[in-house]
Amino acid sequence: MVDDPKNQKHRDAQVDYIRPFLNQFRGDGIKISSEPVWAERVEEIFANLPEETLDDIVSRIRQSSENQLVDFTAFGETHGLTPAEIKLVDSIAGGLSVPEHAEAHDISVNTARVHMQRVLEKTGSRRQTDLLRKVFGH
Repeated sequence: MVDDPKNQKHRDAQVDYIRPFLNQFRGDGIKISSEPVWAERVEEIFANLPEETLDDIVSRIRQSSENQLVDFTAFGETHGLTPAEIKLVDSIAGGLSVPEHAEAHDISVNTARVHMQRVLEKTGSRRQTDLLRKVFGH
């Protein structure tokens, strides 16, 4: 545990920066092996990491994200997406394929494909690349 209030303030700021990225763990959690990992547990882990490690993680997130944070719930509401469709968009934006999303969320590939078709229709996208351009605002 950190005793110095200045160090604790820095640590809290780092964890606060990471918090929006934890939204991807909300809902059903993300499965690692057979266990879902929940945002609260990840936040707890981050809060107890050595300061140097936490700083390195935050630095890497900043470099990789470069303003690519997406509020998938707001995107879904704007386009009238269902919660299942929002999860799919989140997965696709995170680099998963439709079959990988289906496996990660314990749904059939056909169901995931139907969700994707509906997402494309609702967002006015012709392809997944069009969808990703809309998601990331390009």
